[in-house]
Amino acid sequence: MDDAIIRKIKKVVSGNFDKSFDHYQAFEDRHHFFADLTLHLAETCNLKKGARVLDIGCGNGASAEVLSRELECRVLGLDLSPKMIENGRQRIKDPRIRLEVGDAVNPQTVIGEGEMDFDAALYNAAIFIIPDAAKSILAASACLKSGGSLGFSFYPQILAENGEELFPIAFDRCELPRPKVQVITSYEKALEGLRQCCEKITEKTWERPFSENFLIDFFSIPAQSASLFPRLDYEERRQLVPKLFAALKPEADKAQIVWRMAAGRRVKGEG
Repeated sequence: MDDAIIRKIKKVVSGNFDKSFDHYQAFEDRHHFFADLTLHLAETCNLKKGARVLDIGCGNGASAEVLSRELECRVLGLDLSPKMIENGRQRIKDPRIRLEVGDAVNPQTVIGEGEMDFDAALYNAAIFIIPDAAKSILAASACLKSGGSLGFSFYPQILAENGEELFPIAFDRCELPRPKVQVITSYEKALEGLRQCCEKITEKTWERPFSENFLIDFFSIPAQSASLFPRLDYEERRQLVPKLFAALKPEADKAQIVWRMAAGRRVKGEG
């Protein structure tokens, strides 16, 4: 992927998230989802109490808040969206949390001198929207202590009882065009990037029962609806989201929403 395409993708992603900060907060207030996902990712990374954490793609700070509250972590969060960071700064008055606008491939630009010794770097539901994810993972690993942990949680799968992916089925039943890709970076590519600079890779899943209301709320967030209907404006996307998930009623009783996670330890002497 050349630099011009990467710049264009990042501009679009940042714009989508700039339009999403209030939607994210309303969603989190209702579902407490990102806090729960963060704790599952922290467990996958074997994150210790009081750790220093680099939170890449931090949004408005939901992950940072739960890490500070539950594990007494000190968190530096960075995100490409100025509006998300601004919203987080207005909400969060925790001295253990600092949120900055920054690019995931250049975390060093927001890290103070002498602070390149984080215990962990996390991408909580963020790695799949980073076009140069492998480069970002390598840069993040350079910010860690030797043996520090690096991990990500990934875009949700909706799986039938037999393990079949249900997103394509929903699009076909609604006679809607499938997006060419729903994620910018695949799970396999993200995992490959992790393996290039980490050892002792662990993969886990967090499975939740299918919930039509949850999926409608999640994918009605502007930035998330863009992954399903990238060519449409937001109002058109918002109206199609309920139709898409209503099409899965035959599978709803036994289907699962699955979040994949992977984590590893920075290779000693690397980065």
